[in-house]
Amino acid sequence: MVSASHRQQRELLRAVADDIDHLISIDLNRRGVIKNLFAAARRKTRQPLVLRAAECLHDHCAQGTVVLIATGWPDRPWISPAIGELDGPPGAALLARAVHRMLGVVPLFLIEDQLQPAMRATARAAGFSCLEPEQALAACDSPAPIRAASVLPFPTERARAKTEATRLVSTFQPAVMIAVEKGSENRKGIIHNARGQDTTEHMAKVDELVRVCRDRGIPTIGIGDGGNEIGMGMIEEEIRAVIPFGERCACPCGAGIAPRQATDVLITASVSNWGAYGLAACLAVLTGDPEGIHSEEMETRSLREAADAGLIDGNTGYIDPGADGIGVGAHAAIITLLRQLVRNALEPFGLAVRAPGKADEA
Repeated sequence: MVSASHRQQRELLRAVADDIDHLISIDLNRRGVIKNLFAAARRKTRQPLVLRAAECLHDHCAQGTVVLIATGWPDRPWISPAIGELDGPPGAALLARAVHRMLGVVPLFLIEDQLQPAMRATARAAGFSCLEPEQALAACDSPAPIRAASVLPFPTERARAKTEATRLVSTFQPAVMIAVEKGSENRKGIIHNARGQDTTEHMAKVDELVRVCRDRGIPTIGIGDGGNEIGMGMIEEEIRAVIPFGERCACPCGAGIAPRQATDVLITASVSNWGAYGLAACLAVLTGDPEGIHSEEMETRSLREAADAGLIDGNTGYIDPGADGIGVGAHAAIITLLRQLVRNALEPFGLAVRAPGKADEA
């Protein structure tokens, strides 16, 4: 942003980030948990959640650096671990598109082996060529633009997950690690769905990656909507007190769904995809890029491609381009509102010139 004092810019940025926080926290599907999650997270951070996350990305990412993005939720694993949920992969893919466009990063998506085909389809819908990691990194130096990402399996077995986490961090030296709608372990190492049922066996153990990243000083961002996702360990005690099954779950472990592992930054939202979109919108304001957040058409395309790849609406069980019981039109409408917030924030002061070296239009 230009033509304004630094203080004015900060006040505007904080105000629009606060509006984004509240927009993505509308309890549209009436789950009844986001109000408490949001209040708890804001008390911890004492600033807009999306602003803290956007500044984390802006401060740590540079052209050609890697961002690890974990997502995917095996939604009916007692039937088949290949049944995945629509909330998560589209948010991860479209957030990756935004961070690639504005900061030039290379996204590496991490997901359960059985859900890799659906993640690749969703990433392609967001505009990425899905290549091997080395090829995706080489694409940064291509004389003609290649928007590349990689989709990698992350282990469901804990010992293998520890080994893979160490390998990934050592090999790719990620700038930031993000989890979008990813199950997290409670005090007894059990991962639950929102109904308090044990889903540990078939869930990738991404908590191990969070631990390795935090041990090495790599910032971690968690995005969730139910209180059982990676990142929610930041507000574990509040979840145990006020969220259904938070204190006591429906499985034999009896220790509740509240995760024990915190991330450095937490975004809560009514739908985890919306949390990813809100982060993209705030980053667009921070970098002065009015097109930093994707269009309504791309939102619709991404949801449809993810559904066509077999992902289901976790509420209805249908293969349908909606998420968490909310239809595709409402998800597109959230994008309309976020894009308007970005434009209205940037126009009073003129649009900032994007920093040299950032990725061009994706």
